[in-house]
Amino acid sequence: MTTRKSRILLSAAAAALSGGLMAAPAAQAQSPAPPAVEQSTGHTTAQSASGNYTYLEFKKGSNPQNSRLYFVYVQGSNADHPRIHTLGSWRAGSGNGSKDTCASNAGWLPNGTYSIKKYDAHHNGGAHGVNGISWYIGDHKCHSGHWRTDLFVHSEMLPNGKAGSSEPYRWDGNSDYKSNGCIKLKPSDIRALRDLQANYPNPHTLYVR
Repeated sequence: MTTRKSRILLSAAAAALSGGLMAAPAAQAQSPAPPAVEQSTGHTTAQSASGNYTYLEFKKGSNPQNSRLYFVYVQGSNADHPRIHTLGSWRAGSGNGSKDTCASNAGWLPNGTYSIKKYDAHHNGGAHGVNGISWYIGDHKCHSGHWRTDLFVHSEMLPNGKAGSSEPYRWDGNSDYKSNGCIKLKPSDIRALRDLQANYPNPHTLYVR
């Protein structure tokens, strides 16, 4: 005869056995943190969540007028194995020879990450400004907190992209790699950069280091 106490014990055992046989609820899936991407030029950045993208990198040399600008394409659709391609590399200058990144209109650009704010195929800055093909990269603080302002990637040409008859619309040679701090390329190289952009996603970031 089953007593009341026995029935209680049997019910508890059955409940425990049933609980042991039940499958545990599935753990909630978590997205892995985006991996770091080591660029072929040596710069490390974060992989975007998905898709392909491009960026520019200005890598300083020992001579401010003989540095390099890179156009880099990242195939990031596979976040675990992004593929990095340096599609363009050109000589570029920044500043008038000074390595003082806080010297307005003289020193080369401060290191850091810049947002590319606008591309212009026919910028018209007049005789004392930027003309022709350009990328506006805005303002940036140097190490002292001083702002470097009105910064571009540009060359020397007329607003329509053709060579002018005199400065600052005509490229005369190595001396024209000098600037007020902007990144400068010779006309044929900035056209090559423009042509790459036309066939790949627009770059939205410039790394200077």
